[in-house]
Amino acid sequence: MNLVRDADGDGEREGERDGQRVAGVDPALQPALQPALQPALQPALQPVRADDFESLLALRIRAMQPSLQALGRFDPERARERFAATFLPEFMQHIVVDGQRVGCVSLRPKPESLRIDHLYIEPASQNRGIGSWVMDWACASADLRQQTLQLAVLQGSDAIRFYQRQQFFELKRGEFDVELRRAPAADPLQVLASLWSRFQARDWSTARALLHDDLRVRWWASGEILDAEAFISANAEYPDGWSIELQNCVALQDGRVMSMVRVVHPPGYFLAQTIARVRHGRIAAIDELWATCEAPPAWRTPERFAGLQRVRGWPAA
Repeated sequence: MNLVRDADGDGEREGERDGQRVAGVDPALQPALQPALQPALQPALQPVRADDFESLLALRIRAMQPSLQALGRFDPERARERFAATFLPEFMQHIVVDGQRVGCVSLRPKPESLRIDHLYIEPASQNRGIGSWVMDWACASADLRQQTLQLAVLQGSDAIRFYQRQQFFELKRGEFDVELRRAPAADPLQVLASLWSRFQARDWSTARALLHDDLRVRWWASGEILDAEAFISANAEYPDGWSIELQNCVALQDGRVMSMVRVVHPPGYFLAQTIARVRHGRIAAIDELWATCEAPPAWRTPERFAGLQRVRGWPAA
């Protein structure tokens, strides 16, 4: 555990040094999937309400008391006052794992940036990669807005190295803290759209440059996990004669981005839904589902179901 300072200079945000990376997956899919395909950790974010103040203050104290005591700066009344002064539930999220709250985070918009104020993780849940997951979300949120991300860290804290790995740089030093800032990386939506564009062009080297070296791709329908090299090679070696049409690309609440493409490979037509975690301008994780486009069964007709419409020209080109 490392101590990271609040924006108000109170020295009360905690970070993690481990570099575990997590790709979230719809929990509804889990019972039917092989354990090898399941991520080890599945954090989620849930909104904070005004009446969560006392429970989150208690969480803050549990998370920060040991470090603040070591610095001779722990004061329960001061902690309450400072937390009350910066408690903005509309910008805060509970961090939840397996239905249990394990922390909270605040990501506050400013005119030209986003700022991480509060980040507290329960002592029993620290060093599990949760802090890294939260940073993925925060950085992706800033990149989607093309805004800088700011925070303050206690001078001498090992957390400085952690944030430097997250592409933060030192902006200025105060009496007790170091102000850090991260410039926005490429828009995650554009990164994912560019991947499909490079696939269509068969530009495999440029496509590979869009991927992190430790990328993991999960092809759920076939039960396969691929690294970056295998992902590029498998697509490059697929029998040619196909084309890719990007249907849409949207951002998800947890910072990931999702696309749907239509693959035309006569006589077949296919759809692929891709959910990607983009970290610092490159894709770090992919969860992908493929489906075959086919005509509906003969019994399912607009005449039988008044609210049913068929898309003209689908699935044929």
